[in-house]
Amino acid sequence: MVQPSYSNVVHVTVDGSPVPEKIASDLVGCWVDLGAGVPAAFRLTFRDPDRLVLGELGIQCGTPVTLAPVADGQGAASPLLTGEVTGMETDYDGTGTFTVIRGYDMGHRLMRQRRVAAYRNQTAADIAKKLATMNGIPIGKGKGGIKPTTTVYEFISQANVTDWDFLARLADENDVVMSLDSEGKFQFAKADPASTAPPTSMPGDKSPFVLQGGVDVLRCRAAVTSADQVAKTEARGWNVTTKKKLTATSPATSNDGFAIGTTPQKTAKKFKTAKLVETDTPFDRLAEVKVAAKALADDVTSSFAELEVMVFGNPKLRPGVPVTLTDVGKPFEGKYTVTSVRHVFGYDEHYQTWITVSGRQWRSLYGLTSGGGTATAPKLPSVANALVTNVQDPLKQGRVKLQFPWLDDAYESDWTRTVQLGGKGGGGVFPFDVNDEVLVAFDRGALDHPFVIGGLYNGKDKPTVVSDVPLHDGLKKQAIRHTLSDRKGNRVDLLSQQTGARKQGVRIASGNDKLIINLDRTKTEITVDSKGSVTIKGSRSVSVEAGTDLTLSARRRLTIKSGGPLDIEGRGLVNLKSLGGAVTVDAMGALSLKAVGAATLTAGGSVQVNSIANVGIRAITLALQGVVLVNNKPYPLP
Repeated sequence: MVQPSYSNVVHVTVDGSPVPEKIASDLVGCWVDLGAGVPAAFRLTFRDPDRLVLGELGIQCGTPVTLAPVADGQGAASPLLTGEVTGMETDYDGTGTFTVIRGYDMGHRLMRQRRVAAYRNQTAADIAKKLATMNGIPIGKGKGGIKPTTTVYEFISQANVTDWDFLARLADENDVVMSLDSEGKFQFAKADPASTAPPTSMPGDKSPFVLQGGVDVLRCRAAVTSADQVAKTEARGWNVTTKKKLTATSPATSNDGFAIGTTPQKTAKKFKTAKLVETDTPFDRLAEVKVAAKALADDVTSSFAELEVMVFGNPKLRPGVPVTLTDVGKPFEGKYTVTSVRHVFGYDEHYQTWITVSGRQWRSLYGLTSGGGTATAPKLPSVANALVTNVQDPLKQGRVKLQFPWLDDAYESDWTRTVQLGGKGGGGVFPFDVNDEVLVAFDRGALDHPFVIGGLYNGKDKPTVVSDVPLHDGLKKQAIRHTLSDRKGNRVDLLSQQTGARKQGVRIASGNDKLIINLDRTKTEITVDSKGSVTIKGSRSVSVEAGTDLTLSARRRLTIKSGGPLDIEGRGLVNLKSLGGAVTVDAMGALSLKAVGAATLTAGGSVQVNSIANVGIRAITLALQGVVLVNNKPYPLP
């Protein structure tokens, strides 16, 4: 690295104005912490025996602050950090009284609010631009700024997390880095690969990005490890539309953040080949699965090497910058992409820069105190209630959209599958209505992957009323009725216990109870009770068969009609009897009365045989008793 050309003094600008010399001379210490994936932080410590610094500088939360190193003989250099005050302290001990000013770059604004939101058909870059703008953070241009990402999220939820945590998740999933540059402008882009660092043959005094052991390096700790290294990574998902599993693999053999004397593949080759599978996150599309497999491989391989180096101060050393390390021995010599940097002024004899290269272990002060960034979406435990907001499922599968009353009034889920009596072309569908309260489970805790597993009753929405049969027998402590019902009261009752006039078995009833079909288990009897008419109709034949007696009874007229021949056949005696009056047999054609044995025609009065043509009576013997009249005159018989 080029020999130090910066003093141990930092130039501080507050609200656009340099700190007055009389106060600047009391600045006894300053550090600036920069890390990929976390906001940059700073701390200024002033000796302040009279406690006047805050008042004279007009410091309050939100005051803009710019920090820049001072080049020997050249004055203030380019900004090291552009941020704003977020905290103030006074500190007294035996060494004196001090005033401490703390702050972050504008990235901290993304952490000030937890948000519940849904994003449809947008890329990670689209969402990053939207959230940065909403928080008043300027967006960088040129090499920095927001670079396009490829994965389009059909639906993704920000599940009550900060904008920063949500964007950190998107950054990890899309293999990019989120940060702010030295001027406080937002960046969402891939880090430069380590291979773009200067060649290892370049002398340290020719480039500020060459760190030469024994010359520029004041302290160094380098390490490589085979721990957790695998041959490949795999991500899996499920495509609901095609009903097919989604699988993608990615080799975990190298990492763009390192170009040193060994690789993740070499460190693990002596051991049995292993594979790491991503199962924590539900994925719906193959593009998401591929990106996830690649991101997991990058995450695993990023931890195979670590580097901590202290060098003479240089503001050009920042997160995401590739550097070359030389003269420290193999396999550690080579190229690295910096992940975090601390610039320290005033605490030692010269300005120092502490460089860290690590995997997803946050080494910055903010990362350590906050628990670090979140690589995955937060998990929602167990199950929760929700309200149905939309039932017009375009796929006609009973899906619904949901609103979570415990979460946010504005958030509405995507189309959510509901638990049904599934099966291809079979099962059963019991759709929900708008404003129904339902019970929801979340696929691996993801807010944007809910399932409706059932409906809930409450103080307003209650079960269908069945007045004559309670749900439980209070004495036996057993359920005696199970009911399947729609919203109009049309229902099927499964009755488990016979009590009094109640029947044991199955009861099908209309909502107004004007049509009831009982399948009486005790009597083995089927009863159809209708307050209106009952029609039995078959497009072809209809058969009614009884093992013993069959009775057809009507309180008024009983009509039997046939569109063709009408056959009434009995294997025993056939009786045709009228209790109320005459019996009429009327044939539009011939009338034939036939008996294999004797035939008797008996009347309590006269018998008339009328014909508009001839009447013939034929028998071997014709027996006539009584007076025979011909044209109303007696006819003499021998």
